[in-house]
Amino acid sequence: MDNMNTLDLLTFFFIAFVLYAVLLPQIQLWNLRRSRMGLIKEMEQAWGSKVLTMVHKKEAISLFGLPIYQFIDVEDAEELLRGIRSAGSRPIDVIVHSPGGQLLPSIQIARALRNHPHKTRAIIPHYAMSGGTIIALACDEMVMDADAVIGPVDPQVGDLIRGSYPAHSWIYATEMKGKNADDASFVMRHISERALSMMKDHLRELLEGRVDEDSLGEIDRMLLGGEKVHSLPISSKEARKMGLFVTTEVPDQVHRYMSTFRASKGSVEYLS
Repeated sequence: MDNMNTLDLLTFFFIAFVLYAVLLPQIQLWNLRRSRMGLIKEMEQAWGSKVLTMVHKKEAISLFGLPIYQFIDVEDAEELLRGIRSAGSRPIDVIVHSPGGQLLPSIQIARALRNHPHKTRAIIPHYAMSGGTIIALACDEMVMDADAVIGPVDPQVGDLIRGSYPAHSWIYATEMKGKNADDASFVMRHISERALSMMKDHLRELLEGRVDEDSLGEIDRMLLGGEKVHSLPISSKEARKMGLFVTTEVPDQVHRYMSTFRASKGSVEYLS
């Protein structure tokens, strides 16, 4: 009887632990999403626009609190394209917080924003690198926090064996080695040249009619020219110097929205 009671107790604790591990993160996520939806509704009412968000953070909301790593992918494009279509005749505000990601969905999102018939505004509270920069460039206006950054959009080319490297680096490597370069490197160079040409066309498509030729040349040099490493942070001040229409008055609601995301590590603490 005692053994049976002990077994029942162990079973109860095991079931309770599993339910805690599985359900608690979901309840926390549900509460966070409810808070975010409330803030999005508040922003839409205050601004009179359709508010879309694309936030990629390492959040400890999965099973056992393991972090979820995020980047721009086709699922993001599907959701954002639906959101852009649902805006109808309203302006669009899109909050972007992203390290970048896949080129195809980034361009899809950017084109949809560029083709929207009413004003579009990208709000960057912290950073929008690579594909995130492409999306921001498609908007009529960029609102960057005073300490926020964007980054170069030069294509990264490679494979699983060699790894991915900037397109300009493949071209440089084959030029240095000449005929001593292997066939695979020449293939990567060929792909790199096509990718750079394509990206240059996309930049012109997104910025046509919004900046003059001199500014377009400077933007091309800074973001695509290969002079800067792909992870280079470009400030709002530098973005304005390039000729981009950038302001720095990020609404307070955006910072409150960003504070609802639960980081996967809590190494920074302070009193509010």
